[in-house]
Amino acid sequence: MDIKAAETQLRDMLAEEVKRLEAIEQRLRGAHSASFGEQALEREGDEVDERMEETVIREIEMIKAALERIEAGNYEVCSSCGGEISEARLEALPYTTVCIDCAK
Repeated sequence: MDIKAAETQLRDMLAEEVKRLEAIEQRLRGAHSASFGEQALEREGDEVDERMEETVIREIEMIKAALERIEAGNYEVCSSCGGEISEARLEALPYTTVCIDCAK
């Protein structure tokens, strides 16, 4: 597996997720309308944004952890069984920590 390519892909993913998080946080900090009806709709949107924010934060954490594993030299090692994570699995899910067998 080309670890450098994986690292580049992860860094690109990280940059995209950070931008996504910043956009979500900016929407959450935005002012609400004076109309109660519009405020209700906006607050529903805020709930969706809060859930998206949680998801993006988790993805950022997983990407950073994958970059740390690359730096430590154990990117391709399953955290569960110690076996090798296949190249195909890492290409499909670059921040995975477990091999396909352990994921099942």
